[in-house]
Amino acid sequence: MKQWDVIWFDLDDTLIDYERTFRAAAYHCFISLFPNKDVSFSLWFRIFKWYCDRYWPDYASGRLTKKEYRRLRFLEAMHYFRIKANEKAADEFHAYFDETVGRFATALPGVISLLERLQSFAIPLGIITNGESVIQRAKIAYAGLRRFFPDDAVIISEEVGCEKPDAAIFRCAQRRLAAGKQPVYIGDSWELDVMGALHAGWQAIYFQQRQPVFAVLSPSVVTCHSVEQLASMLLRELYVMEKRGRRR
Repeated sequence: MKQWDVIWFDLDDTLIDYERTFRAAAYHCFISLFPNKDVSFSLWFRIFKWYCDRYWPDYASGRLTKKEYRRLRFLEAMHYFRIKANEKAADEFHAYFDETVGRFATALPGVISLLERLQSFAIPLGIITNGESVIQRAKIAYAGLRRFFPDDAVIISEEVGCEKPDAAIFRCAQRRLAAGKQPVYIGDSWELDVMGALHAGWQAIYFQQRQPVFAVLSPSVVTCHSVEQLASMLLRELYVMEKRGRRR
């Protein structure tokens, strides 16, 4: 990789274990709103998650709005178990989910240690994430990440009026933190994170932890499959950069 001077991260499924966070928040909402249902949460969640994944491509492509997607996955899961539910119940479930999901946010194992080691190099760190401000900032706080990322180094799509993969959100980030420096962006989505960063003229690292492994289409993109592998690569680069600096 070329030398970089500032490191930006995606949030969900890059710094935060979103699958674990999502399941914990869904459990809290399910038992709070539907305490007397005969079906167990683990069984209900398995079906709910199946419908999440089934309809996600329709939401991602714009064929479903966010509200339509959420209603559909919830109602299909409830109807699967012959539990009476309507759109109002679906909206209430997701409103409560949004209100509480932040408090269940958990950093991926190894992330805190990695950020502490990066911080020791005094390299600027930032976050670029799509989502709602209150929810994303709550995740950052409850996951123990706030001490690594000052408020002005957290770029949230709702706050800035543009979202990944639009190059505008990356330009906004670069104006905020270490302007004029070479940034690298690390994220788990090829389209939103990697291609978004590349189109903005940044370097990118593909954090391919959960997705099926496939050939990366750009030779300029490094792929890491675990936090440990990511830490090894970043720290190795920083040690090399530090040695070069001492020789000057």
